[in-house]
Amino acid sequence: METLLLTSQVVWEDEQYVARIHGLDVQGIGGSLEAAQDQLIQSLRTWIESQESGSKLEQSLAEAGYPGVGETTELQLEFVE
Repeated sequence: METLLLTSQVVWEDEQYVARIHGLDVQGIGGSLEAAQDQLIQSLRTWIESQESGSKLEQSLAEAGYPGVGETTELQLEFVE
């Protein structure tokens, strides 16, 4: 099984923490670093489910710069500074 590592950065922006994954239109916002990270995880899960229901996950990830994702690819999220 292959693993795709998605990295996220959390920044302080407009009086709140914002967590984003490069290339994907998914974000988490919170009053604390942990809250923004938790919100991003939930947003990513929701995004993945919406893509899978329309069988668009592989195409959407390829368009975001993550080619070669297959049905058996495991997605892993990492927060970096």
